[in-house]
Amino acid sequence: MPLPATQRRIVVGALLVGTFLASLEIMVVSPAVPVLVAELGGAGLYPWVFSAYVVTQTAMMPIYGRLSDSWGRRPTYLAAVALFAGGSLACAVAPSMPLLIAARALQGLGAGGLVPLTQTIFGDLYNVSDRTRMQAIFSLIWALSALLGPAVGGALTEHWSWRGAFWINLPPALIAGAIIAVTLPSLPARPTPAAGSPTRGFRALLQRPLQRAVVASGIALGAALLGIIGYLPVQIQAIDGGSPTDAGLAIIPLSLAWTSAAFIAGRLVRPLGFTRLVRAGTLITAIGASIAAWWTASMAGLMLFGLGMGLTISCFNVAVQEDADPEHRGQATSLALLARSIGRAVGVVVFAFVAGIPPGVEDFAAVAGLEDGLARVFVAIAACSVLAMVVAWRGFRSDVPPEVAQRRPSST
Repeated sequence: MPLPATQRRIVVGALLVGTFLASLEIMVVSPAVPVLVAELGGAGLYPWVFSAYVVTQTAMMPIYGRLSDSWGRRPTYLAAVALFAGGSLACAVAPSMPLLIAARALQGLGAGGLVPLTQTIFGDLYNVSDRTRMQAIFSLIWALSALLGPAVGGALTEHWSWRGAFWINLPPALIAGAIIAVTLPSLPARPTPAAGSPTRGFRALLQRPLQRAVVASGIALGAALLGIIGYLPVQIQAIDGGSPTDAGLAIIPLSLAWTSAAFIAGRLVRPLGFTRLVRAGTLITAIGASIAAWWTASMAGLMLFGLGMGLTISCFNVAVQEDADPEHRGQATSLALLARSIGRAVGVVVFAFVAGIPPGVEDFAAVAGLEDGLARVFVAIAACSVLAMVVAWRGFRSDVPPEVAQRRPSST
């Protein structure tokens, strides 16, 4: 997609705002949920505040990838922004837990397009070398949301209201949508060999060992990540007696480690290749999660977990694009993100059963043996991380050489 350098930067800036909002929405809500439960009730429905968002986000990812390949990037992205903003407004005014969960589902319908379409448009705008560096910036935005989100969510909840975690989405979402509407060209759709069947492209991708490895390990890593984000605040507030701000600040070391590793991966992918970095990243992730399981919610373990995830995920996103045929790049991007979202959606609900939180309970104080249950959750997170390591080591046997990837002119 040939664009002048200035226009390209403006487009990228707007896309990163959308990415920030989509990733922020899980992080900023995390420290607010225990207070939200205290106001609205429905502690047994706690996992669905996360899962409703992730389930619809997950369901929409392949649809957005397909639509962007067939209809064009701009109209598909604008539809995603509109749904996300509408869902955020509905969350901010929700009067009960069931209606909040429904609003989170609507919000997820839009969020399902923001991240994969950003990655796909990066693939249109940059060649593989520049795209790897852009992936580092993308990871920085995610980490910035992980860094600011919990702290902002905790502060808003403690000093104003948990509803502020949703109100803050509206101005940047509208601004980002307006910028994309004006600056991103609407290119004509190209017919592809998969045009007759939305699933044919996915079937073709899953015939490739690297794509299968990213999907399987991504499911396990997604479950592990949301397990930490969803249940660490419960550990800190319900067991350790901390505040929402304390819960938000506890996630910051993980975020900083993730950011640092993502930048390292961006610089090392050409000399070392995807395989070495993914194997190192999944090994570090498994070690960190195991430490956090042995010493429940150990900060050292969580930092190692973030370090490994930063190495792994940044490589996953670029590797699947380079492994795929050009006409399936959008679907390959969506498939990788879809796998992690499936893991997040399923994991956060399964971990509620592991923790022993009954569906009908109204308050965490009424959950018997909650401390032991949360310790079991961190053991389950470690098991998911080890599984992801085994799958990735088996699947990443040979590299996608950046030197032979399709080259496109690039300007920065």
